[in-house]
Amino acid sequence: MSPVPALFLLLAAGGFCGWVYYRREFKVRSRPLLLAARLATVVGVAAIIWNPVIPATPGGAPPARFVILDASASMSAAGEDGTPLWETAVERARALAGGGARLLVAGAVTTALDPASLDAAEPGGAESVLADAIRVAAEAGARRITLVTDGRVADPVAATSIARRLRVSLEVDSLPRAAANLSLARLVLPASAERGEAVRGSIEVEGTADTDSVTVTIAVDGRPHAALRVAAPGDGAIATATFNLGDAAALGPGTHRVTARIGHPDAFPMDDERVAIVEIDPEETGVLLVSFAPDWEPRFLLPVLDQVTGLPARGFLRTGPGRFQPMDVPAGGGAGPIAGDALQRLLRRAAMVVAMGVDAEAVELLEPAAARTRRLLLFPRDGAGAAMAGVATGGALPGEWYVDEPPPSPIAGEAGRFAPGGLPPLNGILPVADGEGGAALNVRLGGAGDAEGALVLRQEGRRRAAVVLARGFWRWAFRDGEPREQYRRLWAAVGGWLMADEPLGAGPGVRPAADVLPRGVALRWRGGGYEGEEVTLTVRDSAGSAVLDSAVTVPAAGLFTSPALPPGRYGYAVAAADTTAGDFEVTSFSGDMLHRPLDPAELTVRAGPGGTSFESGRPLRTWPPLYVVILAALCCEWVGRRRAGLR
Repeated sequence: MSPVPALFLLLAAGGFCGWVYYRREFKVRSRPLLLAARLATVVGVAAIIWNPVIPATPGGAPPARFVILDASASMSAAGEDGTPLWETAVERARALAGGGARLLVAGAVTTALDPASLDAAEPGGAESVLADAIRVAAEAGARRITLVTDGRVADPVAATSIARRLRVSLEVDSLPRAAANLSLARLVLPASAERGEAVRGSIEVEGTADTDSVTVTIAVDGRPHAALRVAAPGDGAIATATFNLGDAAALGPGTHRVTARIGHPDAFPMDDERVAIVEIDPEETGVLLVSFAPDWEPRFLLPVLDQVTGLPARGFLRTGPGRFQPMDVPAGGGAGPIAGDALQRLLRRAAMVVAMGVDAEAVELLEPAAARTRRLLLFPRDGAGAAMAGVATGGALPGEWYVDEPPPSPIAGEAGRFAPGGLPPLNGILPVADGEGGAALNVRLGGAGDAEGALVLRQEGRRRAAVVLARGFWRWAFRDGEPREQYRRLWAAVGGWLMADEPLGAGPGVRPAADVLPRGVALRWRGGGYEGEEVTLTVRDSAGSAVLDSAVTVPAAGLFTSPALPPGRYGYAVAAADTTAGDFEVTSFSGDMLHRPLDPAELTVRAGPGGTSFESGRPLRTWPPLYVVILAALCCEWVGRRRAGLR
């Protein structure tokens, strides 16, 4: 901050302190001393905000020189002479630190090391992030920092900016160039596929090579599937290729691990393989529709919700006791019906549940499975079905009911476009009990008489439910023109309200954010439906040993993290109201070599504004005595006020 604003703030704060003590507080004998203590605190805080450079004094000052050793993954690459860059970097850092400079190793975390302990260090950082290490060094009193790095820095702008802001000089001790290296930059595959779909993928290769072409091997569940011959890209170019895993039915239902690997040895093996998981006929469903009393409604509603939400949608029709037939498979062939327990598993993983024809018998199956579903579209058949969403109703009313002027609601903008009397009538109205609110669509018997709610929107905490208290909406979609368009508008509005502020595809359950997680960073977990609850999370490695066993309270956002794990395949189990389990993988891939090696001049910072050297002094924030003075002044004022009888 420049001196003028800092001085203005200081005068304003000091004047306010004087006004408080001489106008608002009781008159006490020690008032001048108490005011002086508060002013000392204010001046100290203002000085920290201003942060001027104070000329360094040699006596007792901390070392002015620091060496930061880049310990990111790319430092393990081989140099052009075959020597690993890390060995050369350790020798350089030890030599630079031999003259009295302090040494920081910037890996996954920034660590201060003695030069004699460098042999135990390893390049384990996911990528070169140096801004935090520069900040640590500057706040420890560094005025001059030497970076030992291969130049593949992920945050060059942040690193140089923080050096200028904290007034430290940066120098770069460059390492030899790495040998030729090819990186499998991307492996693109669909996350899931249904039977009958062709599973296609693509790869991208970057880097340089000492050959004209390279072979990339595609394997499925450890079995070789295809060998792609790709022309070696030039410097800064990308080579691409596509492949086809065949029909999803041939792979079989369940999850399949697909790997792509470059078959050419190079300087950095950690970016030669990529992994992806493809699930065939996934149980994980975005929108799950279940009709317990099938009619025409599912045929028209499911495609609308599929388009509106952008989530995969599946539908099932009850064709007998404990028997549910998929809507997308002909009744005479293909996949057969599923039982009630299989349907409950699907319901537990769905982001939105659409239940039609719900009566007391259906509630017994639905309620335990959809208890944590935050998005529910319910078509009750009687009062017991409506009560599942907390809506009390009477018996069904006969007659033909026509849409009336819409009441205020979250979907009033769309419902207001309906032309009263211009749409086919509805029937089977379940009247809402007195005192129940939330109606979003009203109807009247024969277009006259008292209004009844045909659609009720309810929100309790993070759960949203739309309860449809009328039958026959499918008649709107059965007609061409305006009725069909109004049908789509209505359910698009309802679907949009239900999914508002909901992450795509985030159904209930505690599980990793992805099947394949990056190395070197904290593991991200999703806990939708368990917000505020304590769950026990256990993670085991491929040998069956527990690497994580802890109780976690899922935060309100439903997202939390756990410590990073080494590359490998893991199994997890979550014990909560029910127990879930699954697998995930921490990839060995590192994209650190994909960063362009910077010229040393791009990381060099030598002087501040106006040409003054950053090495001429230290920022005030790095002087510990200032913080001691501020704390002492605060304590003195607090003790003095209590002894004087002030609060």
